[in-house]
Amino acid sequence: MKKRILSVLLLLCMVACAVRFNAGAHTPAERISLTLRSDVAGRTEADYTAFITVNSGGVRYSFHNEGPVFTADYAGTVTYAPLTAGRTYYVDYLLEAADGYTLPDTLGLNDLDISCGKGVTVYGASVVSARERISDGGFETFRGLRIQAKVLVDGSPFQRILGWFQDLILKIRAWSLY
Repeated sequence: MKKRILSVLLLLCMVACAVRFNAGAHTPAERISLTLRSDVAGRTEADYTAFITVNSGGVRYSFHNEGPVFTADYAGTVTYAPLTAGRTYYVDYLLEAADGYTLPDTLGLNDLDISCGKGVTVYGASVVSARERISDGGFETFRGLRIQAKVLVDGSPFQRILGWFQDLILKIRAWSLY
């Protein structure tokens, strides 16, 4: 009888400890503050800290799917070359919750504060879930904060005019009928 009572008490203690430690393990991310910049001429995706700075909020750069920054031109072609001054690019930023934090299920007005440099226009921000293949062949579920922006790379007036023409030619090629 004593063994049974002792085992029940131990079981209750274990359950109480598990609930307590599990509930305190992940706190919701506080207001996320980011800075997006357009002075990225000559930079590549590998220089991700030149594109985005995490000011606060319990998030960090995510290296799922190779890196935290993806750049593409108007036609959606991913570019790994250094960005050209005066050209327009579409940039996806990927962040994840820092250790001990969780991302909200959906973003509210008070969850995100984005400071944009001249030429940066944010057109999408959401919490995404994805499955990623890991090295042993299995899958891992990933939750991240995805921000989508249109970035006009800083440059001189001549570079902006030249970039506008290059983007126009790219748009005409992308919309051609053949």
